[in-house]
Amino acid sequence: MRNNIYQLALRCKNISDERIGTDRNLIPYKNILFTDYTVKGNVDEYLAAIDDLRFALVDKYPNVAYELRLHKEKFGDEKIIHFTALSTIVDCVLALEERSNAKKIFISHSSKDKTIMEKFSDYILQLGIGLSNEDIFCTSIEEMGIRNGEDIRRHIKENVLGADFSFLMISKNYKDSEICLNEMGAVWAADNHVRYYLLPDVDFKEIGWLCDTNKADKLGSSVVLDALEEELTGFYGLPHKGGIWSRQRQNFVDYLASCKK
Repeated sequence: MRNNIYQLALRCKNISDERIGTDRNLIPYKNILFTDYTVKGNVDEYLAAIDDLRFALVDKYPNVAYELRLHKEKFGDEKIIHFTALSTIVDCVLALEERSNAKKIFISHSSKDKTIMEKFSDYILQLGIGLSNEDIFCTSIEEMGIRNGEDIRRHIKENVLGADFSFLMISKNYKDSEICLNEMGAVWAADNHVRYYLLPDVDFKEIGWLCDTNKADKLGSSVVLDALEEELTGFYGLPHKGGIWSRQRQNFVDYLASCKK
């Protein structure tokens, strides 16, 4: 769910887009046409919404709140100029809040391990920790990956560079995949909170040069998953889910244990 600032800015934008209009008028004067603009529509409603947004911005974006106040106070002088300025500031607030609300986890994995990644995303990241599918980039999961027609190389590059965390899910399938190894190189270059996790079919002796064994963890360990939960909830300011987390973590641990059989 978006925060209050985002919702207030979105309300301003919706009023502006749907209930405010502008007219361009040509005014003749001594054989010269001058252009004048008028702002029409629910202006009072818009300015009231701007005030609500301004009050919400004071602590987080005081300079932006100050600019909103100035342009609102001067609105009666040259409406089109200050209406345009107010609209631009609202758009900037929306962009700032969208960026600050982004929670991006990039999961580098083999598509042959898709089922494990689905369980990891469902049990651990979403049900256990509280992230949404929009927060996770996982190419093998349809709603988290690449849409039809998109350039896969560009899309992966953008998501690697924009991620807060990158998880390398090492398995025999991963080691055998040229695409995965190339992806690993991109993750190393981005160096954005890289975490190495070993899937059930590999152990520390088998990963070799792929990563520093001192930095790798077995994904099926409750201790490792608890550390991940603590790191992500702390980083994103999410509440600990207590018993819900414990149950979902155990569901995932039990599932991984069944993969070994």
